[in-house]
Amino acid sequence: MKTKASASFAMAALFSLVTFSAQTAAQTQTSSQPNSHVRYKLIDLGTLGGPNSTEGHQAPIVSNSGAVIGIADTLLPDPACPSDCFIGHAFRWEKGVLTDLGTIPGGNNSDAVWLNSLGQVVGESENGVIDPLVGVPENKAVLWQKDGQITDLGTLGGNGSLALAINNAVTRVPLARRRYAGPRDSGRAGRIRHVDK
Repeated sequence: MKTKASASFAMAALFSLVTFSAQTAAQTQTSSQPNSHVRYKLIDLGTLGGPNSTEGHQAPIVSNSGAVIGIADTLLPDPACPSDCFIGHAFRWEKGVLTDLGTIPGGNNSDAVWLNSLGQVVGESENGVIDPLVGVPENKAVLWQKDGQITDLGTLGGNGSLALAINNAVTRVPLARRRYAGPRDSGRAGRIRHVDK
């Protein structure tokens, strides 16, 4: 019995010594080195008057200069939504300023998908037309310039499209749906390159 108690005491003492030594070594090591932890600050980007905003569907899109794109609710209810939805517009947030990128004429909702380092944004915007194949508002691929000008990029012959990416050479990658519905209704990827005339 006495040997069990002595062994337990010896183990507890050894454990305490090892733990204390490890803590002391860790404290000494960190106190002699500068703090190398990366610190972040969470910034509320705000909304366009409604309750919600988000960075986007793929992933948060943040440029090297700190610009962020996404979609934010406005105060207006969405007439195409059967529940409590608000009209959402694409936005660009840069240096503390949230900018509503708007929609193409006739559209209610828009969504920013990609941003290049020139400040150009691509995504989609409703155009005010109901898609006869699926009975919901049509979306068209769009390009927003840094100055806010919006360009409808059209389709590849179908009722809808979406610009998925843009590089600094102003090459856009749209996805367009074909004209017919059914088991063969599918998308087509394309590439649109800026050509100076």
